[in-house]
Amino acid sequence: MSAQVVLAILTGLLGLLSAAALALLNSGITARAGIDENLRSERLKAYPALWESSGAVSWWPRQDVPRASLEALHQNLRSWYYSTGGLFLSEAARARYGEVQEHIEALLRHPARATDSLGPTAYDDLFHTASALRTALTQDLDTRRRKSYREERRRARWHAQAAAEAEIRIERAVADPSPFRADAGVDDHGRPAPTRTPDGDEEP
Repeated sequence: MSAQVVLAILTGLLGLLSAAALALLNSGITARAGIDENLRSERLKAYPALWESSGAVSWWPRQDVPRASLEALHQNLRSWYYSTGGLFLSEAARARYGEVQEHIEALLRHPARATDSLGPTAYDDLFHTASALRTALTQDLDTRRRKSYREERRRARWHAQAAAEAEIRIERAVADPSPFRADAGVDDHGRPAPTRTPDGDEEP
């Protein structure tokens, strides 16, 4: 067999291998794109409920958050995670969700009446932890910035900082001797507190 024939055969084989490799790569890219789009579609269905729930600690306007409402939020987020959207959270968004739940749990460790509300510092800290979760949700959906290599690196740095700051806030919630403000309108049993007349007598 002449050298020219061998060269032609090798060239043909290399061409076939290259074409097969390219076809496999394109197939993988197409499949991955399909998975990503399907995942985004499922997230678009699941995430709005979590976003709305996190509005319990909004900045504009600030909300009154009694202990009873905080307990309800704790359970609602758990229900959402296991019944609706936990399966679709990215690793980063799952971490931010966990920080919100851990932060709420730290606050609920402190005894308080059901009507006692979060104090200003406790409210601010929980708002920032919930805000980090909302940012992670927008990143999962790419609703504010399109993903690129540079953007992925920026997001990784942001999440590392968010995790560190959440840890500080959670530790502060644990250490705070009184994150709730007493509701002056009820007594220690949660019943309406008696009001006083101008003469100092309690009204029934």
